[in-house]
Amino acid sequence: MPRTWEGLAQSTDGDYVVDDFKQAFYQLVTQQCLYARFVQQGVAYRLISRHRTEFKEAADLLGLQLAFNDRLEYCYVNQAVARHSPMDLQETMFLLVLRHTYHLHASAGDLTPEGDAVISIPELQETFKGLTGRDLETRTQVLKAQVKTAQRNGLARLADAEDGDGQPFAIAILPGIADVLSEHAVNRFGAHLKASLIAPPAAAAAVDQAVKEQEQ
Repeated sequence: MPRTWEGLAQSTDGDYVVDDFKQAFYQLVTQQCLYARFVQQGVAYRLISRHRTEFKEAADLLGLQLAFNDRLEYCYVNQAVARHSPMDLQETMFLLVLRHTYHLHASAGDLTPEGDAVISIPELQETFKGLTGRDLETRTQVLKAQVKTAQRNGLARLADAEDGDGQPFAIAILPGIADVLSEHAVNRFGAHLKASLIAPPAAAAAVDQAVKEQEQ
């Protein structure tokens, strides 16, 4: 059983108060990935990193597993047990395509020093079409909304497009995506969809199977 937040706060000799621990844990659970380099997450990350044992025990009480990537300075939580809440098909396909794209860039050594894979909208379009047989919705507001949904879980962020690119923005796929979504699930997902241009119900089943496998 973890120590109380009150006891942990007292052990910091006034550096942190109880609400700091509660807020950090709330951020961890709701955002899933926290990075030291981001202003809105750095304080929480450092606090959690400093008290790893206690936060791991607290996460375990919620059926979550807390882990760290010390080289790139981020932490993340995964489900320790399978969840049964339904996932939106379009959102899940988008995230799995991002995961596959990240794997391709990582395999080619094409990552930023922070571990990000920065991609253009046309590259995302091509990969999405190749994996799903569908066209990616590229209206600016729609695509921004999808990236911001991924951002809430520490998986991707909007980035500046390269000069002369002609695109409104680029997409930075964050390294935590490799820990939150397994490559095995992505491969299974792609295999199902690439077998033929399958109908939406079959696509939904393929996504559901991929999600179940990555949660095991």
